[in-house]
Amino acid sequence: MTIAAFLVTVGAAGLGGYALLRWLGLDDFESWAGGRVAGLVAVALPAWWLGVVGLRQWRVAGAVVLVAVAVAGLLSLRRCENWRGLVAAEVIFVVATAVVVYIRLDHPNISFQEKPMDLGIFASLLRAEGFPPPDMWLSGETLPYYYWGALMWTVPLSLSGISLDIAYNLVVGLAGGAVAVLLWALGRRIGGNHRSGLLVAFFGLLAGTPDAVRQLFAGQSLFGLDLWTSSRQIADTITEFPLFTFWHGDLHPHLLSMPVACLALLVALEAGKRGPRWQDTTVLAILFGVCWAANPWSMPPTLVSIALLLLASDERWYWPTGEGRKRWLAVGAVAIGGWLVTAPFHLGFVPFFDGIGLVTAWTSPSDLLLYGGCLLIPVALAAVGLLRHSLGRDAEIGQAALLATVAAVMVVAAATGRPTLIILTAVTAVMVAGVMWAAPGEGRPALALAALGTFLFLVPEVVYVADGYGDQLHRMNTVFKSYIQGWLFLAVALPVMVRWSTPKKWLRVALVAAMVVVALPHPVGTALQQKNSDRWGLDGLAWMTDGDRALIEALRQQPPGAVMIEAVGGAYTEYGRLSAASGVPAYLGWANHELVWRGPEITVETDKRSDLVLRLYSSGDPEVVRELAATAGADLIAVGSLERQDFTPGDLAAVAAAGEILVEKDGAFLVRVTPPALE
Repeated sequence: MTIAAFLVTVGAAGLGGYALLRWLGLDDFESWAGGRVAGLVAVALPAWWLGVVGLRQWRVAGAVVLVAVAVAGLLSLRRCENWRGLVAAEVIFVVATAVVVYIRLDHPNISFQEKPMDLGIFASLLRAEGFPPPDMWLSGETLPYYYWGALMWTVPLSLSGISLDIAYNLVVGLAGGAVAVLLWALGRRIGGNHRSGLLVAFFGLLAGTPDAVRQLFAGQSLFGLDLWTSSRQIADTITEFPLFTFWHGDLHPHLLSMPVACLALLVALEAGKRGPRWQDTTVLAILFGVCWAANPWSMPPTLVSIALLLLASDERWYWPTGEGRKRWLAVGAVAIGGWLVTAPFHLGFVPFFDGIGLVTAWTSPSDLLLYGGCLLIPVALAAVGLLRHSLGRDAEIGQAALLATVAAVMVVAAATGRPTLIILTAVTAVMVAGVMWAAPGEGRPALALAALGTFLFLVPEVVYVADGYGDQLHRMNTVFKSYIQGWLFLAVALPVMVRWSTPKKWLRVALVAAMVVVALPHPVGTALQQKNSDRWGLDGLAWMTDGDRALIEALRQQPPGAVMIEAVGGAYTEYGRLSAASGVPAYLGWANHELVWRGPEITVETDKRSDLVLRLYSSGDPEVVRELAATAGADLIAVGSLERQDFTPGDLAAVAAAGEILVEKDGAFLVRVTPPALE
């Protein structure tokens, strides 16, 4: 019942989002496609602001807003002009959601990589009485991380009462469904028909990389294709692609911000077509601000993509003079308004940014093609088509000029020893020229997105964002965050890129067919691998012992302000599991993440806390346990599977004797510590 209640509340938010998008002028299909995302933002934003100014019951206020927007949506449905469009959008959303959920059924565990941290952010928001929410891994401090992507889902989670253990994986599926139907709507608008929508939705969400074909030729079977290897295509970097992201299931900022970024593109396309009004500018500012707060890495590409779509209509490119002045002012209003919409977040958040540096490692063309060849090859062919179009009307002269230009690019690429840099630069330059001077009716907005997407693949060949991961991994995150956003922009532009690639229809059909064949092994193999699983499910904490789960349930019942102590261990391990799953702040969780979030100065504090936790569990004296717990400001001590593994029964008996046992199961127990003064 709670699953149904959760889906209904998300759908109710979608009704309000549908009404909002219809008000902006999007058609029924597009409004329904973006309704859930728009509605979740419309509910979360006022609730968050109320929490920022001190209203502890901000989730209740969000529930009231949700009811109001749902009523507005129901009233708007009475004026629906295309019920078939609504049904089509809903079917696409449901099917895509089901596909994403299906490919995760054999590995729903909320463990490994960043999943425990992502779970902890959700759990903290469900307990937070204000913002920023408490840091689940450093009690007494607030979370110094971007949490807005999770915040969007918090009111439906709270209102439905669904267990976070199940809801985590449902949110992965729902976010995937939202991205798929929004990509379909974008492709339909860019390409002019539903076939283009299907093309964009497939390549934007479900397509694999050519590395799967490499694995097949290397002797691997479809059942054994390794997505993880493909997501680490380039040495010392992360090369995630959307299929991997949703299959892997980290509810990380790059995943949670995707639906908002896609909706911003859809609204910007409509506004750019007829000229932005104050309504469009306001909604775009909100979407940009939320996307920025959800994932600061997405801020520059999202703002630039909105600007490009406002300034590049099919008819012309608008300079900041004459008719274009209003559009440029709208871009400025989106940028400033986006910051203001989520200003309290920005004022309290310190980015993990140590400057910009020049890269010392480069990507080979073969590695890049094994990652993004299905999208980059059509863009390169489209660039050749644009050159052919622009290099003269005389066929012979134009052909000669085209060959000379391509040859010059290849010579420079070979001479410099950095072919990827030179080729991507050339393709980007051609796309930019196409945006500025292409003939009317030639899909200028798509060319603009293709230029941005290609540029994002170019960025890590020149510069990187310094973030403290060391020289060897200096561009790891820059490649990761640039590539996955570039992938989406290129996927949206794909129908127009195919159209520009060749004037011959049969060649375009052959190109798309070849792309699909190359992109299919990963999704097909991923689906087939489900048959080999001995356990399916949505329960993300099923891997835990019964004792640990009993502790988590008890912790979730504790009032706000509670602080717990659990055993401390390394990041990306099972340590920190109890605080992450419950949202009750631990005295110390993953110290490595506190270092990344807060800088090296925090090491003194985390070392001190780690030492206290070790002394508490190993003291063997109930009085010492009480004193150390009081020093930590903790009223709860957990003894679960890891604590029993790390400490002796005698030591843990002293912990049990230090207060009242609230819950005990299979040797695990939770102690409410008796203050030393009461002894």
